[in-house]
Amino acid sequence: MFFSLLKMKKRLNLILSLVIGIAIFAIFFYRTGIDAVWDIFSSIEPLYLGLFALFTTLTFVPAVLRWKIVLRAHGKDLPFLALLRYTIMGYAVSYVTPSARIGGEPLRAYMVHKEQGMDLKTATSSVIIEKFVELSGSIAFGIFGLVLIFLIPNLDWRIKLFFGAVVLFGFSILLIFYYRSLMGKGSFSSLFLLFRLNKIARWNDFVYVILSVEKKMQKFFVKNKKEFFQAFLTYLLYGVLVFFEFNFLFKGLGFNEPFTTVILAIVVSGFVGFIPIPGGLGFLEAGQSALLSVVKGQGSLGFAFSLFLRIRGLVFVAIGFVLISYFSGGQLMERVEKKNKKKSRSTKKY
Repeated sequence: MFFSLLKMKKRLNLILSLVIGIAIFAIFFYRTGIDAVWDIFSSIEPLYLGLFALFTTLTFVPAVLRWKIVLRAHGKDLPFLALLRYTIMGYAVSYVTPSARIGGEPLRAYMVHKEQGMDLKTATSSVIIEKFVELSGSIAFGIFGLVLIFLIPNLDWRIKLFFGAVVLFGFSILLIFYYRSLMGKGSFSSLFLLFRLNKIARWNDFVYVILSVEKKMQKFFVKNKKEFFQAFLTYLLYGVLVFFEFNFLFKGLGFNEPFTTVILAIVVSGFVGFIPIPGGLGFLEAGQSALLSVVKGQGSLGFAFSLFLRIRGLVFVAIGFVLISYFSGGQLMERVEKKNKKKSRSTKKY
């Protein structure tokens, strides 16, 4: 009964978030005007869009390198291409679920466990640490972007205050999580016990699994500070690649935007990624349109810009789900083969 209600709640949340996202998308599309957007699309520069496609693909590389560094600290050295495949699969799941950039992480841990033979606790620990480093980099980048936001003279002070509060809140959560991990006071197990989830019969022993994962995380944060720093540097590489990605997209749409505008566009996209709406639907378009309306007086550019980001996201979602379906098909064939072997053995007995 509990799990059926939980599944129903998840479905309702997904439907509600999609309705909200579609409504916001429609409102901004109507307000921007199809003619204005079409004018921008008609002046596309194919060469720059090709460079945009190249750099948007390369942005997956730092994430894989970061995960690879964390896994090495756990004593595991896995193939780059395999980790790239799992990363794209996780991205696809995160994109279509209202989970604020973390929906695909359980899948990544499971894939490493299933295909690479790693124990699930180590795999889970590596994924959580990699995500923590990524979020730390996002906050650092957000602080830099926040400084630029406060320098915009005609931006409402309430918007500046809102962005400041969000960055401060995120920084505080990460700091608390890091401190508790260092001290051996797991945040996940504490929340698990706080909400008395261990009282649910099917989850009774799960707290011991969480505690084991948290011990591996504590060991990494205490004994692998060098690897932590190396992993953090990969996010700086990611920031450089994303800057070129966004810069070439602006050029591809026929606009040569200054450094500050590109950085602000990145910050807005990063902020949208934390909103629990699948793919930030509606909010990405609204955020970029509002930004370009303020700094350039051309909201249609922001809308066209966000549509290309949307297309980019959907392309990798499609690739990710093709990989997932291939894995699922392989799993199904494996089960069929096992059943056939069992049948043949039982037939031989008789």
